Amino acid sequence: MVEIQAAIAQGESVVAICKTLEISTRAYYRWISGEASKAHHGGGGGHNKITPLEEKRVVDFAKKHPNYRCRRIAYELERQARVFIGKTRVAEILKKHGINHEFVRRPKEEKQIPAEILLHEPWRKNLLWGTDWTYFKIAGKFWFLLLIIDWYSRKILSFGLFPEITKFQVVAVITEAVAIERIEELGPDKLRPRLVADHGSANIAKYTRTNIEVQGLDLWLSGIGRPTGNARTERVMGTLKREEIDLQDEYESEDEAKRRITAMIHDYNFYRPNQGNGGFAPNSVHHIGRHVLTQRRKDARQLTRNQRRKHWTQEFENGSQEPI
Repeated sequence: MVEIQAAIAQGESVVAICKTLEISTRAYYRWISGEASKAHHGGGGGHNKITPLEEKRVVDFAKKHPNYRCRRIAYELERQARVFIGKTRVAEILKKHGINHEFVRRPKEEKQIPAEILLHEPWRKNLLWGTDWTYFKIAGKFWFLLLIIDWYSRKILSFGLFPEITKFQVVAVITEAVAIERIEELGPDKLRPRLVADHGSANIAKYTRTNIEVQGLDLWLSGIGRPTGNARTERVMGTLKREEIDLQDEYESEDEAKRRITAMIHDYNFYRPNQGNGGFAPNSVHHIGRHVLTQRRKDARQLTRNQRRKHWTQEFENGSQEPI
């Protein structure tokens, strides 16, 4: 403290001193004001603590779904309008009750931004679509999963399981997505989706290009050998592979493969929280919009905070609890 004051007296700025000492300016000013020595109560003067009922709901839900992590638990409880808290607070509750999952820190991946990647983030649905496919086995034979996603909501719009991927399968899945989203009903002055794909032979075929143009779409091919050009689609496909496809050595039958993969895609679209969507499931973002959902969450959490304050105020007045 004496050294800092001496440096300031010599004309050094607080920002430069804090940068040299590798501390934040906020921490310095809190130190000067004496706030750092005050007891920490978690905000709200002890009136914004999680209530016993909220804690019980979190614990009961976690025990009922032992495979869910804190992010999924927080989202499901919020979606059911039972508890409005973040994933960090859920993790604290799980740790307190000894039912938390082991945290494994994965090595940080180096990000490489390709020069050809689209530079604009879609601001609503059906502006940018992506397509990709992957393989799996059914009774010893290779099959393929082909899908179309919306880049704004990350929702899987259409998909198909095929024994081979040709221009006909690609056009079939694209046509299904166009029909589901009613793209043909858009007026001539409305923006239509741009489809991002790689340079696979099925994508660059004249038949595919012609059909895409007839349906009013625009085809954009990512760079050769640069999967990051279609990174958002690759990320969704990676989720499906990690949580379903790669867990199976092979499927016993076509019916089993369709049933399990369809169930996984349904869960992904309607229930699985998506980090890129701010924790909301893709279908909700696709039909309601990320801004509206974020505002609803903000309002619900504010209402919950008010209810907690009312609860703890009554507890303190009754003398059964003491403020922290």
